[in-house]
Amino acid sequence: MLAFARMTYFHEEQRFRNSFLWAIVAIPIVVVLVLAATVPQRQIAGTLIGIGVGALVAALFAFARLETTVTADRIVVAFHDLWPTRRIALADIASFEPMRYTMWDSGGWGVHLGLAGMTYNVSGNDGVHLRLKSGGQVLVGTQRPAELAAAIARAMAAR
Repeated sequence: MLAFARMTYFHEEQRFRNSFLWAIVAIPIVVVLVLAATVPQRQIAGTLIGIGVGALVAALFAFARLETTVTADRIVVAFHDLWPTRRIALADIASFEPMRYTMWDSGGWGVHLGLAGMTYNVSGNDGVHLRLKSGGQVLVGTQRPAELAAAIARAMAAR
């Protein structure tokens, strides 16, 4: 039974890879660096703080990753370095389906509450939409929605 509980049906790691997202992070850093070269010496502290904050935000995006795993008894969604891990028991899922979503459905990239429920995504507009028996909804972004949905189906059928 223990070996069965450890079986993995699906695993995917995703990172922020949208070039315009990096532009949004990089542009303010460049502006602050240009200003740093032109500000009087007495105002350098504020500039250094701006550079530090920009570097921290860039590092956060660079190291963050969304990891989705389907095991024999749950779906684990871990947004490493950004958000606590979410564990959804297969027994708690009422229905699920692959979904192509818009920014209106998901609310954007990251972890947040959107029209499709609690959303976990880092890029693209494909995912699997879960409806929970409790009435809640979860949208998990993935580059392989059909494969994720098939893995959930296989794990649920094996129960």
